[in-house]
Order: sequence, then structure tokens, then C-alpha cells
Amino acid sequence: VERLTQEVLVLREKVAIAESQVQEATGNRRQQLLLMLEGLVAERNRLNEALQAERQLYSSLVKFHMHPDSAARDHTLQVELEGVQELRGQLEEALGRSLERLSRLETQGTLGGGEQERVRVLPQHAF
Repeated sequence: VERLTQEVLVLREKVAIAESQVQEATGNRRQQLLLMLEGLVAERNRLNEALQAERQLYSSLVKFHMHPDSAARDHTLQVELEGVQELRGQLEEALGRSLERLSRLETQGTLGGGEQERVRVLPQHAF
């Protein structure tokens, strides 16, 4: 009876250790997902800022285009608009990569077993 009691205690200890490891792994995955989500939010905010700047520059370009004597300003605005469009493209690529990494983390969490939280990021644009 003592030997069986001892074996039960050892098994309970092993189960408790395994459960704590699963909880720790789940906590680590959750932390990774939260960090990734914070990065996504920051990238989305930068993308929105770039889109707003692009819209303002485009509006200014249209206004200046109505005045024929503003050729130099028109050219300057065109150059700035192209720069903003390039920045927007870079931010969209970065956002896409972040979404892929987040998806991979979610997939790893699902394959790794244990409790899984789903994170859904909805696109929000300046327009």
C-alpha cells in the first residue's frame, strides 16, 4: 500500500509538472501573439498616416494643378506624392509580413496543442 501510495504521489507530481509546462508554453505563445499584435497595430497606424499624407498631397496637387503658374510647386508635389506612395507600399509589405508571422504563430500554437487564442485583425484604412 505504501509503495502504491508513493507511486501515486510521484505520478501526481509528474502530472503537475506537465500541466505547469503547458501553462507556461501557453503563456509564452500568448505573449508572442500580443507582441506581434502590438507591432501590427503600430504598422497599421503608420500606414494610415501615410495614406492620409498621400490624400492631402493629392488634394494639394489637384488644387495647384488648376493654377498654370504653379509648375514648380506642381513638380514638387508630384515628387512628394511619389515618395508617399512608395512609403505606403513599403508599409503595406511590412503589414503583410506581420500578418503572415501572426498567422504562423497561431498555426504553431494550434499544432503545439493546448489552449489556443484566435486573434483577428481587421484592416482599417484612412479612407
